[in-house]
Amino acid sequence: MKTAKAWRREATAVLGVLMTVLALTGCTKTQQVLTREPAQPQPTLAGRWDLRGYGPAGAETPVLPDAPVFLEFTPDGKLSGSGGCNRVFGGWGFVEGDPSVIRIWRTGSTKMACAVPLMTQEHRFLEELVRVHAYALDEKELRLYYDEGRGILRFSRGTNP
Repeated sequence: MKTAKAWRREATAVLGVLMTVLALTGCTKTQQVLTREPAQPQPTLAGRWDLRGYGPAGAETPVLPDAPVFLEFTPDGKLSGSGGCNRVFGGWGFVEGDPSVIRIWRTGSTKMACAVPLMTQEHRFLEELVRVHAYALDEKELRLYYDEGRGILRFSRGTNP
């Protein structure tokens, strides 16, 4: 008959072997090799975008000549540009969980006076900009939608002057 001390020693030895096996099993390395076509680079909002037209979708008003209106998006969520007369600034970002929803906030501008048609265009542009809720983007065109898609700000990829 085994004594209690012998049972404990035997149980400790079995437990030690079991723990060693479990530890070694948990430390094995599984290697998977995945192959697929390289991902195509996605277009990005970052950079300068020149406004080409604004207003009701399908009946956009073209930007006045000699009054460049543009926005520059930075990857860190800052927005700057020109309304045609005044400098424009603010912030932007995507709604968490839905990258198709974009928000533009805390917009502001300098307060210089310009000719009435230019000021009217700039005022409409800034009013529409803060109502943006969705966008579509390809390599050369950015469309910012507002009023449930009834309004559009249409931009083309710009170049820094």
